[in-house]
Amino acid sequence: MTRRARPGIQDELLRLLRPPVRRRTEPVSERVAPTLADIGDAMAGRRADEVLAALDAAIREAGATPDTAALREFAAQIEAGENPFS
Repeated sequence: MTRRARPGIQDELLRLLRPPVRRRTEPVSERVAPTLADIGDAMAGRRADEVLAALDAAIREAGATPDTAALREFAAQIEAGENPFS
């Protein structure tokens, strides 16, 4: 008599053998934080609408939906020469 493998064992083995994907394990906020800090440093003193566009693009590139109201506040701070992400 042959012994049958328990259900789901193949899926479990595939999960264990699959290389870790940083994007799946790390929250978007942690992945995008260094980029936002770089934008804050590089764009300090520039117009808020330019900064807003850069922040929005960085967040969308990371696969998230930006909070426009929050980004406007951050853009105003960066325009004033402050970096809220550092």
